[in-house]
Amino acid sequence: MAAITNYTTLAAAIDDWDDRDHDPDEIIGLAEAEFRLYFGPNFAKEASTAALAFTAGSAALPAGYIRTLDLTHSVYGGLTQSTIGAVRNRRLAPTGIPDIYAIFGSTIEVGPAYTGTLLFDYEGSLVGLTSGNLTNWLITNAPQAYLSMCLHFAKAKFEDPSAPAYKGAALKTLEDLGIQSMVAQLSRASVTIPGATP
Repeated sequence: MAAITNYTTLAAAIDDWDDRDHDPDEIIGLAEAEFRLYFGPNFAKEASTAALAFTAGSAALPAGYIRTLDLTHSVYGGLTQSTIGAVRNRRLAPTGIPDIYAIFGSTIEVGPAYTGTLLFDYEGSLVGLTSGNLTNWLITNAPQAYLSMCLHFAKAKFEDPSAPAYKGAALKTLEDLGIQSMVAQLSRASVTIPGATP
C-alpha cells in the first residue's frame, strides 16, 4: 500500500482498510467537517502564496483566507498595510507601482491603481481535499488523523462498533498536532515570569 500523501492515496487507503468501496468525497467531507469542530487557536493555519492578478487596483481574496502575511511586488518589494480610505486616496494619483494595500470585504485593494500580478502570502483555513485539490496542511502533517477519522465514518455507516475507536485516535492525533504547534510557537518567544528576579 502506498503512503498516504494526498486525496488519491487517502481514498484508496479508506477502501483498503475497510474492505469496502466508499464514496471518497462523502467520507472525506464528513471527516473534514468533524475536524473543523475541533480546530482551536493552537492549530497552525495553512500558509500559502498566490500570484494575485490585480485589475484597476483590485483582486479577489483566495478561498479560505484568514490573515495576511505579506503582499509583495516582484521588483519593488513589500507593500504596507493601510486603511481602505488611504488606499482610495492614493488612487487619486496617476496609476503606478502600488505601495499600500487594504483588505475590503472579499477583495484586496492597492494604491495607486495597479494592473498586474503581486505575490500574496497569507494564512488560510483547512481547504478540503477533492480530486481538484489533492493536498492541504493537515494531510501533509498528520495523514493518520485523516485516515482514522475517515475510517470512523466508514465504519459508522455500517454500524460497526469499532467506529468510536477510530474517532478517538483521530482526535488524539489532532491534540498532539496542536501541542506540537503550540511548542513551535512558544519556542520562538522569550519566557518572562512576572516578579521573578535572577
